[in-house]
Amino acid sequence: MKHLLTLIAAAAMTALHAQHQPDEDQADPHHHRHPVRVALLLGHGMVPEVPGDGVFFVPSWGLDVDYHLTDNWSLGWHSDVEIENYMVTLPDGEEVELEMPLITTLDVFYRLNHNLLVGIGGGLTLENTEWKPLMRVAVEGEVPMNDRWEWTPTLFLDQRLDGRQVWTFAVGVAHYLLF
Repeated sequence: MKHLLTLIAAAAMTALHAQHQPDEDQADPHHHRHPVRVALLLGHGMVPEVPGDGVFFVPSWGLDVDYHLTDNWSLGWHSDVEIENYMVTLPDGEEVELEMPLITTLDVFYRLNHNLLVGIGGGLTLENTEWKPLMRVAVEGEVPMNDRWEWTPTLFLDQRLDGRQVWTFAVGVAHYLLF
């Protein structure tokens, strides 16, 4: 009788295991449920073209709106404002005071793994009532807090086409919207 019960239990376990179908798609369903993400960031930009010795760190606020096209690809509209006036030396040697520059870019991001994205894009910076073109290269992290909130550390380089550049590190909180 004991052997019969053992045999029945083993057969039942085998039948239950046979019903299990492994997931073919390892995609993260998080972005399929909530494709739109809005993030508010606080950062500091390193400006190497300041007069004098060393570099200058300028505080900034950022607002990002991202749309996940697939689990690996997303589009982002990223805007930042550097919240301090500062002097820069232009490539021709002229010194100019920048008054709270505003930067806005349209970026394409590719997800390397669940928590790390790389992106590239183009945009404009508003410096003293003049719009100037720039290119952005970014590395962005996503550290989930729960299903719809996450921390988002970001490192990006804004390369102005006039030769100046700003490296910015920012940390923000992001929320996935229901649409």
